[in-house]
Amino acid sequence: MSLPFPTSRFRFSDRAGLPVWPGGAKLAVLVYTAPEEWLWDEREPFVAPGTYAAGARTLSLSARTGIDYGYTVGLRRLREVYRRFDMKVTLWTNGNSVETHRDVLEELAADGHEIGAHAYSEGQPMSHLDAAEQKESIARTTELITDLTGAPPKGWIGPVAEATADTIELLAGAGYQYNADLQDDELPYFLRASGRWLVVIPYRKIGNINDLPLFTRNVQSVSAGIDHLKEAFDAYRREAQTRPLLFNYGTHPHVSGRPDNAYVLSKFLEYVHEHDDVWVTSYAGICDWWKAQYESLVPPGGGDLPPDTLR
Repeated sequence: MSLPFPTSRFRFSDRAGLPVWPGGAKLAVLVYTAPEEWLWDEREPFVAPGTYAAGARTLSLSARTGIDYGYTVGLRRLREVYRRFDMKVTLWTNGNSVETHRDVLEELAADGHEIGAHAYSEGQPMSHLDAAEQKESIARTTELITDLTGAPPKGWIGPVAEATADTIELLAGAGYQYNADLQDDELPYFLRASGRWLVVIPYRKIGNINDLPLFTRNVQSVSAGIDHLKEAFDAYRREAQTRPLLFNYGTHPHVSGRPDNAYVLSKFLEYVHEHDDVWVTSYAGICDWWKAQYESLVPPGGGDLPPDTLR
């Protein structure tokens, strides 16, 4: 194993027919939105994607306003979509997003959406920072989100879903309940760091089901976008009839907040809600369920979770 931490999970070979989700659901569905922000007065390692700024010698006002669209228009349109489906989603939010776009984030938090921590600036992935710089980013972001919502964030995913061993130790030490950066499974599992069990809700970079690659590279029409999401969901749901799974669709307000892409999201959500064997939830919902149901089953020191208690 490449992880330098003890873990505890249901082995793949034990998962056939295992009822891990509430209400008999076979598939858990996460749809998240990431309101991201950069430090526009400096050149950061990760340049804002989908704004045609990649490779530019300076970050243009055009690129910055492309991101601003997500806050002035896109988030509010997505808010309407989520209200239509009575959904509470996770908003992966940078600390500097809270500083510069507080009003709209307060509106979404008031609707009951989870505000998850996404580092201080989207342009500074954790893998580009040393341990002290990571600690500062985590502390600053945690403080800003706590001030916004009145409670510390439960979960963290870093810019471009990058983490180091220092990141995991620092998050556990700061009281986080879950992390969503790691990629070594397709169900949640427990990881022990800084004397605590964290829930890991795995990410997927290879073939990431995410609106940025979908609408900037992969599809050229609204109907193709709808078909792509439906077909990916169907493949997951088909496999989930054998083994439980987690399906994740990532959105960004400057992408999915536009009328055509918001329509794609709406049609996809209509399709998802037609199925009675799926659980549509947030990252916090996944974390709370996994901890409540399975943390007591973790063997001392880690190791496989016992499947027989669920059958």
